[in-house]
Amino acid sequence: MIPSDFDYSGLVRPIREDIIHIDIPIPHVLRNVNLYLFLGREPALIDAGPFHPFLAEVVEGALRYAGSSRLSYLYLTHSHIDHFGSADRIRRSTGAVVAAHRYEAPRIERVRSRLRREYRCYADLSAALGFPKEVSDSVFSIAHRWIELSEPCPLGLKLEGGERVPAGDRLLEVVHTPGHTAGHLCFYEPEEGILFSGDHLMRSITPNPELYCPPRQGRLTGLPQFISSLERLKDMRVETAYPGHGRPISNVRRRIDFNILHHRKRLEKTEEAVMEGWRTVWEVALRLFPQVRDKPPDVDHFLALKEALGHLLILEEGGRVRRREEDGVWRFEPATARPN
Repeated sequence: MIPSDFDYSGLVRPIREDIIHIDIPIPHVLRNVNLYLFLGREPALIDAGPFHPFLAEVVEGALRYAGSSRLSYLYLTHSHIDHFGSADRIRRSTGAVVAAHRYEAPRIERVRSRLRREYRCYADLSAALGFPKEVSDSVFSIAHRWIELSEPCPLGLKLEGGERVPAGDRLLEVVHTPGHTAGHLCFYEPEEGILFSGDHLMRSITPNPELYCPPRQGRLTGLPQFISSLERLKDMRVETAYPGHGRPISNVRRRIDFNILHHRKRLEKTEEAVMEGWRTVWEVALRLFPQVRDKPPDVDHFLALKEALGHLLILEEGGRVRRREEDGVWRFEPATARPN
């Protein structure tokens, strides 16, 4: 229960007269989740934050403090629990129609059963990736903690990308930016060139690509989609991007170019690792992210594994490495022999 005299002024800040930033602290290395409230004829909120009774109360109190206890719409950028976990509670308390890309519907509407299925799939795939069983067992044994940070939420509006949707007195263009998840959305306000970029574009980190388990349209990784989505943003006039975590991005084109270059360099380092003799996905992950080697098993080990897998599969598709299976483990080798 939040005290009646709780001071919301440190969490609620206008970024325009009719657009309010709500800063929700979370116990995670990312430190916060950014929500964006649009005031006007059809009040709307972008993202909901993770589900926890205390955090949900903070969001509801912040909405009241900002002057909008009722919402017409709640737009979700994607189906990760830190962005949609409290959506159903907000829907019930504000009357909002909840909207997300249709690809995100299974996770959002049936989150607990869907995540259990995905975590089982990840665990089953781990052996092929060379992920040590003791590390895999430890990482996936805490999956229930993540599952508990969300509640299932019915979607009242399933988006595709390309729509124009109301938010306060403005219209936002829905931009489908797959990669971090299959149905990740950004919301673009064209009059002022404002992009609400979710986890697709952030100021200080590059998002982790999705691991599609089971494969989606024949693909295991969302990394190629993520890079293509970044390229598409180059064609948009974006003056400022407001991300799902961290501070706003003022030089948006520079950040996009940096992220594309970052993955180009990581592809080179991944190919170097294979040339040096690192063969399994986990071995390459340790080469790329040596900081996880001596850490107790946690989600960072899985994120490193996903990142390495994404880059190895791009190299394989481009004919720069080849994959073979040995005793149930994928092993990656240079596609051509090294010169003498």
